[in-house]
Amino acid sequence: MSPSLDTEDSLLERLTPYRIREVLLVSSHFDHYVLEESGHLSELMASEYSSLNLSQSPRIIHSPDAEDALVMLKTRKFDLVITMSRIGDIAVHDFAQQAKKICGSIQVVLLTYNTRELATLRSGGGIDKVFVWSGDSLIFLSICKLIEDEKNVQHDIDLGNVQVLLLVEDSRRFYSAYLPLLYTQLLKQTTLLMGQGANTYEKLLRLRARAKILLAVNYEEAALHIERYHNNIIGVFTDGRFPFQNGERSTAGLELIRNIRKEHPYMPILFQSKNEELREQAEALGASFLHKEDSKLYHQISDFMTSKMSFGDFIFRNAEGEEISRASDLRELRQCLKDVPLDVFVERAKRNHISHWMRTRTEFALATELRQKKLADFPSIEIARKFLIKRIGQYLHMQKMRRIQDHAPGDEGSGFQRLGSGSLGGKGRGLAFFYTRMPDLRLSDAFPDVDIIIPKTLVIATKVFEKFLERNNLNHFVHEDFEDEEIAKAFLEAKFLDDEVETVKNMLEFVTWPLAVRSSSQLEDASHQPFAGVYSTYLLANNHPNIKYRIKQIIQAIKLVYASTFYKTAKEYVKATPNSIEDERMAVVIQELVGTHQGGRFYPVLSGVARSHNHYPVEPLKAEDGLAAIALGFGRQVAGGGKCLRFSPAQPKRLHQFHNIEATLRTSQRKFYAIEMDDNESDLSANDEENLSKLDLNTAEEDGQLAMVGSTYIAADDRIVDTIYREGNRVLTFAPILKHSKFPLAEILTHVLNKCQDYLGTPVEIEFAVALDPKRNIRRFALLQLRPVVAGHEEIDVDFNEIEEERLLCSSSLALGNGVIDNVQDIIFIDPSKLNRLKTRDLNTIIEEINASLTRQNRPYLLIGPGRWGTADPSLGIPVSWSQISGAKTIVEVPMADIHVDPSQGSHFFQNIVSFNVGYLTLSEVGNMDWEWLNNQEVIANHGPLTHVYLDDPIKILLDSKDGEAAILKN
Repeated sequence: MSPSLDTEDSLLERLTPYRIREVLLVSSHFDHYVLEESGHLSELMASEYSSLNLSQSPRIIHSPDAEDALVMLKTRKFDLVITMSRIGDIAVHDFAQQAKKICGSIQVVLLTYNTRELATLRSGGGIDKVFVWSGDSLIFLSICKLIEDEKNVQHDIDLGNVQVLLLVEDSRRFYSAYLPLLYTQLLKQTTLLMGQGANTYEKLLRLRARAKILLAVNYEEAALHIERYHNNIIGVFTDGRFPFQNGERSTAGLELIRNIRKEHPYMPILFQSKNEELREQAEALGASFLHKEDSKLYHQISDFMTSKMSFGDFIFRNAEGEEISRASDLRELRQCLKDVPLDVFVERAKRNHISHWMRTRTEFALATELRQKKLADFPSIEIARKFLIKRIGQYLHMQKMRRIQDHAPGDEGSGFQRLGSGSLGGKGRGLAFFYTRMPDLRLSDAFPDVDIIIPKTLVIATKVFEKFLERNNLNHFVHEDFEDEEIAKAFLEAKFLDDEVETVKNMLEFVTWPLAVRSSSQLEDASHQPFAGVYSTYLLANNHPNIKYRIKQIIQAIKLVYASTFYKTAKEYVKATPNSIEDERMAVVIQELVGTHQGGRFYPVLSGVARSHNHYPVEPLKAEDGLAAIALGFGRQVAGGGKCLRFSPAQPKRLHQFHNIEATLRTSQRKFYAIEMDDNESDLSANDEENLSKLDLNTAEEDGQLAMVGSTYIAADDRIVDTIYREGNRVLTFAPILKHSKFPLAEILTHVLNKCQDYLGTPVEIEFAVALDPKRNIRRFALLQLRPVVAGHEEIDVDFNEIEEERLLCSSSLALGNGVIDNVQDIIFIDPSKLNRLKTRDLNTIIEEINASLTRQNRPYLLIGPGRWGTADPSLGIPVSWSQISGAKTIVEVPMADIHVDPSQGSHFFQNIVSFNVGYLTLSEVGNMDWEWLNNQEVIANHGPLTHVYLDDPIKILLDSKDGEAAILKN
């Protein structure tokens, strides 16, 4: 069962379920003209909604008379009917009753602008409410919002503990003028309290959690609302005179206040009346008095909401009323609480002012928790204050961890920000999802001695990319082909806007740590077609004392990541997918690098890739045990298919790769990637590895990093010891971590992979890095990327034991892929016995040319060759890029003539094989391939060890993902 994802945002999304979307306005043509004198009603409504940050406004459909309106009600769905009094031959109350017969419980509101009609108009008889038009189009917004609030209030209180503002007023003229004012003030005040740096989506969600307004037109309705919602009412606006017990009483408002004060002595109440003589009595009951004909009515209401209803700053005052300190948000409140005198703190705390103030900011969870606490629950006032300070701090930390905030200058404390609108791209999406779920993982509880993080991240969203292309006239690169260097040059010469450069400068003023500038395309890391390793990534020292050089390098890196969208490799990759390069949009992830400074260099003690599903489990390992590939230094060593160590997080001590001494020495990593910290001025180019150094193990030993991951080979004894404090050759075995548990890497990987797989509902792959420095007590694990692993395709039911041996070209029990492929007539194969391992790179261009030719002709092919395809180490196989073999339908990896090479499950190349459902077979022996049959086929081309043959009839490729078996049958 997947874990619950019922976060605060998902709760907010479920608030306000009832929405008015279609309104039928019934009025004569003349009345409609009067209503639209200032403009089209739907446009006016849309403008009002937009100005108040509300979502889509209702659409108003006009009908000229009652008969036409009744026909419309029968033929389409409406949520509300607003009718004027002059609507043809049918009386308005008769029309309302007929409308309800057609539409059931639909509300019918009577709207009048003729003051003489008020005396004769009544509610009831099908009319639910009566309002007065005074020329302000906000009356339509108020009618819609009032009805929505009445429908949603109980649901939203039960679900989100939202607040209620109660208006008690029987004068139609007054509440018709008062409600637009209240809604405008309420929405504007709520918008101001959404929090600096919160994203637009969150602001709109939190507006759903604003206080609901309820209207009561008599004492009984008001008393009922107070009885039902008393714990959620944040303020009452009451008239002095209104119906009371079947009559009208001039002191009904005072009676209501007395009733409220029995249970709620501190509830904010605004008493409004034309009778100045009632002021003293109202104020004696703790209510504020406002004369209904006050010339500053609007200002007074706004001031009351700010000062009494906690919509403004939280102000601490002493007994003389003098201001001591104020807070505009929770962070400032926490700081004020540290210094405010205890007597002032007590006065505010005992009246529930603090929790009340939090509720107006829609911080319901914290407010509800604190409301249940009383000062008497604590041994002392000081302990109560310290508890409050600590709890607010914890809440702020959790909120920061759950929010992807819009970038704000100077907000260096936020862990994950976005700049611009549009998509975050594949990497950005995965990171953002994991970042917001980090609190749910409780990793600090499981691994208290390890700092488990997502590095501070800024994502430049895709709209910035789109505008950059358009502004600099770069869109022609979508359709035209150029050399990568030409594309890079054009992008480097293009300009960002001054304010965009200023944003980068603001960020770098606070960030002086090494940075990664990574691609995060819209199509990248999609569950159906990950674009693994297609685009560029730049690692920057970011330490030049002159910020101009740091700005220059990061701007260059962003431009070059943009440029890589149109490089030859990327375009070739996209051609092999159902997508078009026109569909691609590039976001950029700027992320702090994880590692330590060592000897003028910067790198992690290890980094790598882990996936929850192992495609090639070797007994006793199971597929669900997962697989990790790790290397010293930056992860480019792993992603590029270089030498690294593979192990199962479930059984980290079982290393098949190191099955004997010879295999350990042969397959262990010898070189690692690092950043040279003094290389901080050079210009960047299309080659994203130029500013990286590839170093040997002696350097890591000098830096003090090898001791945590290395061992020593003692030649005289032909044995390996798990320490580097012996004479001999250094070997990268990671034994101190995997064998002796100096760091819980396997346990962390297992925990994170399982949780992420539960969250995504599919196998996952993560990229990570580890920084260790015992002298500085650094023990840090960082998640750098999260992506879904491509789901499997349709499986086949084949008994491979029943296939006659003479029909087999080859077969394998270590295979990837699903289904039957029966349209392959071209085979490209490399004979291991003819291959010089020192010249494998020479074959890349030949393979690329054949691939391009066959792809243009839509001729899929079978590719056979020794060692690891796509390796970064030419001595281990054929170092092609994915775009150079993108037309291969199936790849067969046969053994090298002289060495054993494991398949590279951690590389981007391997990820692409999986994502394209390319068949991939690994043969354990050279003799398992029928070389004689291959050599007897029609030769199209021969290039030394490489041969291209064509078959008259297609071969049949059988791939069974369930058991990891495959067979290729001759034609």
